[in-house]
Amino acid sequence: MERLKWLSIPIAAAYILLPLSGFVFGSREDRPSAEDLFEGAVGIFFWLTLSLGCIWYGDELGEGLVGARFGLISSPSPGWAVRLMGWIFLLLPLVAVLSS
Repeated sequence: MERLKWLSIPIAAAYILLPLSGFVFGSREDRPSAEDLFEGAVGIFFWLTLSLGCIWYGDELGEGLVGARFGLISSPSPGWAVRLMGWIFLLLPLVAVLSS
């Protein structure tokens, strides 16, 4: 199980390094504006934080929402389910790119 946590780090690094390399080595006409670059960086940061947080801290996140307001959550989520959702979040862009 610990190997899967460590496997998520290179995948996340690839999501950061591939667009960055395209920006550095790409032509000047194809470069995004500073505003688009900032919005993309914030989006990637939020998405990777959510994905890696679910993978690395699945047990803690699953137990943390019991007794939420209005009783909508009555029992803790299993840690494996939270980790699975983290992997789905992490790999979904790769699946979208490969399927198109």
